[in-house]
Amino acid sequence: MKKSVQKLNYLSVLLLKKWLLMLLLILGASQIFAQNTPRTAGGTTPPPIPVRQVSGIVKDSTDQTLIGATITLTSVADTLRTSTNEDGVFIFKGVKAWVFSLKVSSIGYTTKVIAGKYNDATARLTLDPITLKADNNILNEVIVNGTPSIVYKTDTVEFRASDYVVRQGATVDELLQKMEGFEVGNDGSVSVNGTAIAKARLNGKDIYGGDVAAAIQNLPAEIVEKIQVVDDYGNTAARTGVKEGDPTKVLNITTRADKSVGMMARLNAGAGTMDQLEGSANLTRINKNQTITVNTTLQQTPNGIAGGNASVGRLGGAANRGGRSGEGFGGGGGGNATGGTNTRTAPAFTYRDKFGTKVDFLANYSYRYTNNNTQTISNSLNISDRGETFSNRDALNASLNKAHTISFELEYAIDSANYLQFTPNLSFTNSSGNSSSSNFQTGLINQDQLNINNNSNTRPNIGGTIAYQHIFKKPSRSFSLEATVGQQQNDSGAEQDNNIIYRDGQQNIVRDSVVHRFIGTNNLQNNYRGSLTYSEPLGKLSRLEFNSNIEYRAYDNSRLTSNIDNIGNQIQIDSLSNIFEYAFTQYRNSFNYRYGNNNSLFSYSLGLTAVSTSLVGTKASLGTSTDQQYFKLIPIARLQVKLSSTHRISLNYNGRANEPEFNQIQPVRDVSNPQNAIVGNPNLKVAFTHSINGQYSNYIANLKLNYDLRLSTSFTENQVTSNILQVNDAYGSLKNETQYVNLNGNKSHNADYSISKQLNDRKYSLSFSGNMVNSNRVSMSNGIINTSTTWGFKENFGPRMTPKPWLEINPYVSFDINKTNYSLARNQDVTQKIWAISLDGNIYFAKKYQFGYALSKNYVSGIGNNVTNNPFIINTMLQVRVFKNKGTLQLRAYDLLKQNNFINRTQNGLGFTETLTNPNSRYVMLNLSMNLQKWTGAVGGNNRNIIRRGDGSFMN
Repeated sequence: MKKSVQKLNYLSVLLLKKWLLMLLLILGASQIFAQNTPRTAGGTTPPPIPVRQVSGIVKDSTDQTLIGATITLTSVADTLRTSTNEDGVFIFKGVKAWVFSLKVSSIGYTTKVIAGKYNDATARLTLDPITLKADNNILNEVIVNGTPSIVYKTDTVEFRASDYVVRQGATVDELLQKMEGFEVGNDGSVSVNGTAIAKARLNGKDIYGGDVAAAIQNLPAEIVEKIQVVDDYGNTAARTGVKEGDPTKVLNITTRADKSVGMMARLNAGAGTMDQLEGSANLTRINKNQTITVNTTLQQTPNGIAGGNASVGRLGGAANRGGRSGEGFGGGGGGNATGGTNTRTAPAFTYRDKFGTKVDFLANYSYRYTNNNTQTISNSLNISDRGETFSNRDALNASLNKAHTISFELEYAIDSANYLQFTPNLSFTNSSGNSSSSNFQTGLINQDQLNINNNSNTRPNIGGTIAYQHIFKKPSRSFSLEATVGQQQNDSGAEQDNNIIYRDGQQNIVRDSVVHRFIGTNNLQNNYRGSLTYSEPLGKLSRLEFNSNIEYRAYDNSRLTSNIDNIGNQIQIDSLSNIFEYAFTQYRNSFNYRYGNNNSLFSYSLGLTAVSTSLVGTKASLGTSTDQQYFKLIPIARLQVKLSSTHRISLNYNGRANEPEFNQIQPVRDVSNPQNAIVGNPNLKVAFTHSINGQYSNYIANLKLNYDLRLSTSFTENQVTSNILQVNDAYGSLKNETQYVNLNGNKSHNADYSISKQLNDRKYSLSFSGNMVNSNRVSMSNGIINTSTTWGFKENFGPRMTPKPWLEINPYVSFDINKTNYSLARNQDVTQKIWAISLDGNIYFAKKYQFGYALSKNYVSGIGNNVTNNPFIINTMLQVRVFKNKGTLQLRAYDLLKQNNFINRTQNGLGFTETLTNPNSRYVMLNLSMNLQKWTGAVGGNNRNIIRRGDGSFMN
């Protein structure tokens, strides 16, 4: 019994030791675990903490966002610090506790502290706007006479709409005309400081399919909060910040918070005395991020009335702009007016919406129908070392085009670290046309050419892009992939019936030649592109960027030429037919060091891009092949000095390679045009262009003074240039033959400026602008190089005056001089001068009436004597408001003096061409328009204050 008790005691002690040991191990493990995992008040271990994100926006008492405000987040788990970006937005990622406090501070403002406990189940938290009050102790020492109307941000210039007064019922185009640097054409085209706007957006997304004219001519000015001009480098750059190439200008319209929900209907119908018809309907629904638009137009009308500087183009064909349009009816000038009669219709549909918090969707459909009939008369001079050829050409052209376009954009924010975008697109174009022309040549070549051509074309295109981005926990570290695939097909047929009559020096007929052919073309192009981008932060303000890009384009082409006999049979001509296929591959690998952020005084990028290309193809019809390889190193250099939100300096370098076209490198004679055979050069090199652009911009708010200075220069190595030879044909007469060579010497330099000054609370706006251009262009004729050197100088002055609410006066004057000298004595140097004067405006009277006027006069010297140099165009309009100011009735009269003409002069080292297109002149139109709209304010989710991104899109 005693032994049993002892044994039991022994086992009890042993068991007790084991329990104690286990208890110690558990306590030790708990202590170790407690160092990494927070404990609750009851001592239990909570479940794993989800990844959380906290974001918000900081503003001042005037509702302006604050840039560079410091935000400190403090909780029991950690302390985080960040600053607001250029839109006043801040984001904290990987927040460990949902009980925290925020300390917000900015120079010149009173520090604010907020604290709270938030729902643990929420992965993303968007705070109400944080408003900082001005520190009176600091503001008492500063005298502020104005607030900035213009703000310069990274890749964005922002205009505050409330600072520009427009009449009631005005549309966005009238608002833009008030803003510094903007030019708005009668056709709805927009340019800023001479650069064209390519696309229109509303709150960060395309509207009306990106159609600029539809956006600015339909959206009312009263709903606009800001106008942004964005340098868009593409979707990849927008996501990653890694930029390549030259940007396009995009107009982004952000809506006022109190007018971001509503709908409108704009209807218009009109008829004119020269069988003109106009009609349009626009239905738009906006609800924060949701946009639905239905838009259609119908026009049967001449393309416009020339005015301002539109009647005469610059040497080289670039249009002179500067005349302004009369508000509400199109008038005194500017733009690329062309003649002929046109029937056009363009229905379009847009749907944009946000589904939940993760999915953004955008769909666009558009249909375009155009039917154009035009007569052109041209006179030209062609100079070669063998003599001069004068040509007089008269042509009638008719064309019919139909095009369907469908595009989608689907964005999916998988979570705070992963993003997916898919953008498919589809288009189908069908066109046909016919033309007849007579061309009489005298001088070195004596021929009469009578031509009749009929053609048809179909082009179905399909493609799409898918992009993925991952953002790591480490700030500024990101990775993205993008892949694009597309297919384009072009099937066309052209019937050519050409009769050439040969004459001797005394204009006697010596022979004639009749060519009646059919040319069938089938082109199939497959495109593939893939890119990888990685960004690695090296410090708080610096990072390393890497981009790898591969493009592959495969072409399968056939061009079959047949003679048509007297009974209509087609007999294929093998010597004039081509069947060929080729592929172009390009590899681009870029390494770039980037320093600075949106709040830095200066930021820059330095790097290098390696470009490798391959052009490989075969010509099955002749058994020839091509294999060209090319390699080039391109530097990357960008610099921006941001002295303030209204003051900046930028400098960019860009290099780009342009490979020769396949036909340019094929040593095969293409004589589908019997008067101009084409022979390729297999030894052509890839052309490479270097470009440097600099800009200095400053807006002085107190003085309401804005000025910009822009400098640019570029030069091209191995420019692919045509060498036009005069050779004898089978009859011993001369004809042209085009060959291709690489030449150096093409370069251009440009300097332009713009100065805008607002006076008397913007009742008066003074606008000065000008530019100076110097360019060298090389050309070749019969193997002889000819260099043309052009100097151009232009000055513009265009004040806008509203001395009384009922009176608008907008005079304009410009002087443009261009001088071109040629290295060869056979070419005559040219000096062209243009004085352009215009005046437009409006007079409002008797509450409901408006009289508009637009007058323009040109004084031109230095062009041919056969051109009417100095047209004087007068357009007028009388309007009355009807249906309780919801509609207008307009009577518009164009070109009262019947001086309308469309003259275009182009000149190069081989001569010049002056073209007159059949004008339509002195006509009257009667229009009835209706404008119905209703707008209300946006409301945040869960009745919270709304939060918006810098592009105007809504976050809640």
